[in-house]
Amino acid sequence: MKIAGVIAEYNPFHAGHAYHLSQTRARTGCDFIVVCMAGSFVQRGEAACLSKWARAEMALRCGADAVVELPALFAVRPADAFAMGGVGTLDGLGVDVLSFGSEDAGLPRRLAELRRDEPPELAERVRKNLAAGMSHARAWGAAAAESLGVDPGQIGAPNTILGAEYLRAIGLLQSGMEVEIVPRAGDYHDASLPDAPSADAPRDPSRADEPSGETIFAGNVCFASATAIRAALREGRRSEALACVPAEARPILAHAGAMHKPDDLLLARLRGMSGAEIAGLPDVAEGLERRILRCAAGAPTREALLDALKCKRYTRARLSRILAHAMLGMTGALVRRHPRPEYVRLIGMREDARPLMRELSRRARLPLFSSPAKLAGNEIFDLECRATDLRALMCDAAEERRAGQEFTQKFVRL
Repeated sequence: MKIAGVIAEYNPFHAGHAYHLSQTRARTGCDFIVVCMAGSFVQRGEAACLSKWARAEMALRCGADAVVELPALFAVRPADAFAMGGVGTLDGLGVDVLSFGSEDAGLPRRLAELRRDEPPELAERVRKNLAAGMSHARAWGAAAAESLGVDPGQIGAPNTILGAEYLRAIGLLQSGMEVEIVPRAGDYHDASLPDAPSADAPRDPSRADEPSGETIFAGNVCFASATAIRAALREGRRSEALACVPAEARPILAHAGAMHKPDDLLLARLRGMSGAEIAGLPDVAEGLERRILRCAAGAPTREALLDALKCKRYTRARLSRILAHAMLGMTGALVRRHPRPEYVRLIGMREDARPLMRELSRRARLPLFSSPAKLAGNEIFDLECRATDLRALMCDAAEERRAGQEFTQKFVRL
C-alpha cells in the first residue's frame, strides 16, 4: 500500500486544493491520501474561517481519505516549525511520499540545499542586510536570492519557503519519505475574485496547472486564492466564494457562519499581561515586549495595533503570530519543551479508508488517537483546546460559541 501525505490549512478548502489532491493521486500512484491540517488557528496568527471539522469534511468530500491535525503549537509558528510539525506528524504515521505545491518545482530543492550547507558569504550578506534594517526573514531571503541568482520575490513566495522547509525537515528527521512537487496554479496573494464564468463558456481545465498570476477557470469552477475567497466571504459575496469551491464542498461553505474580529479579546489579554509575560512569548526579543505594551495601551483594534507595531525589523506576519501566541497562552517555554510532534490526532476519515487506518496503526511510530478524551491533560492538546475555545468566541452564531467543542464535536466520518 502506498500512502501520500499533504500538509495544509484549507482556509477554506477550494478548487485549487482539490486539483492538488487529484494531481497527488495521479502523480504518485498512491492508494490513499492523508492530510495533516491546521486546526482552529492558522500560520498567519488568525482564526480559521471555518471550524476544523467543517474543513476536514470539505477535504474528505473532495479527495482526501483521512485528515489528522497539525496542532496549534506548530501551526501558528514560522515556516520551519510549521514544517517540522507537519512533516513530523506524517513521518510518525509512516507516510511514503509528501506532496506539496510550489510556484517553481525546482527552487525549493535548491533553497533547502542552501539552508543545509550555508556558505560563509551568505552569512555575511545576511549581516549586511540586517544592518540595513531588514527583518531577519527578509535579510536571509535577499541574501539567498543573490546566492541562487533569482529574484527575491521568488524566494519570498510562501510555497517556496514552506517547500524548502519541508525538505529540510525530512532531512533533519532522517525520514525516508519521497517528495512530489506539484506546480501551483494562481497567485497566493491575489485578493481579486472576478465573477465566475457562465456554465456554457468554460475554460480549458488543462490550464489549471499553469503557475500564472491570474485567476483560472475550469468548467464552472474558479481557481482563486484562499485570500480572495475569505475576502469575498467577509464582504458578503458568498456566491462568488462558492464558485471557487468544488460542488461537493459548497454546502459546507454555504452554511458557514459569520465571525467577529478578535479585537477586544486580544486587547484585554495584552493589557492584562506584564512585560515579563510578553517577553516569554515565542519570537519576542530585543525589547519588543515594551513596544507591544505601549502600543496595546492605545490601539483601538488588532489591525491598528499591527500597524503601530510593524517596522523594518518585524514583519506583519511575525507580529500577527506573536499576538496570537499571547491570546492562546503559547509560551516560549512550552515551545522548547515540545520541539516535535508527540502524537497524531485523527479528525476524520472516509468509511472506505478502513484499510488505510489498519495500515497506519501498523506503521505508526507516534501514538494515534481519534478520541480527544485520551489526550486530556497533554499540554500540547490543552493549547489546542484553548485555541478552539477562543475561535468559538469569534463566531456569530450562538451554537458555535460554546466552550469544550474539542470534546463535543463528532468525529467526521463519510
